[in-house]
Amino acid sequence: MDAFIDVRGQAEVTESVVEYAADLTITVRSSELEEAVRASEGVRESCVRALLAAGLDSSELREGSGEIWRPWFARKKIRHEVSRKILIACPDAGRLQRALGAIGAGERSSVAVSMRPPRFDASPAARSAALSGAIADARGKAEDLAGAAGVRLGPVIQVEEIDDRVGRSGAFGDEEWRSMFGRGGGAPPGGEPPTNLEAAERTRTIRYRVRFELATGAPRRSSRR
Repeated sequence: MDAFIDVRGQAEVTESVVEYAADLTITVRSSELEEAVRASEGVRESCVRALLAAGLDSSELREGSGEIWRPWFARKKIRHEVSRKILIACPDAGRLQRALGAIGAGERSSVAVSMRPPRFDASPAARSAALSGAIADARGKAEDLAGAAGVRLGPVIQVEEIDDRVGRSGAFGDEEWRSMFGRGGGAPPGGEPPTNLEAAERTRTIRYRVRFELATGAPRRSSRR
């Protein structure tokens, strides 16, 4: 039977938001179904025009389809609700918020925004450094174990990736629940644009299970202090 040591190595990499995502849901209520459908299409078109005029690009908007619903409690007066959804993905948080602040709703309609999980990423160099750090961490642990056991560490014979551990950034959408809020209020008083801040960050811990062969001969001295 081959002799070996299994250890786990890990390293952290910092990821920043590269794209913010939101669901814009338009809901129209009416006693007549056809009227509700027509009105929802009109409100949707108004929202799309407002978003584009406020600085979003057409490539940042996607169709989210729609649904028709009749509340169970609307018995005496038949009422229908028609909802349409617009999917938004934008790399600039300030531009996204200014666009959301430009939309409006009518007397029988409402507009709600649900922030979806933002997309995070790190540079290829940072990811490569974290990978090397995880393997180095595993090697250091293995050398400590081999030294304590009085054996000599051999080459790597197997590497297995373990699920990453991902921290929370605190940004809307990056929680265990989905954040929900009404339509924005536009630019601050005086018409000045909001101050831009650095993108939210989170820490990803990458982990590997590494198997080292145990060689015969005098043990090596551990390189870890």
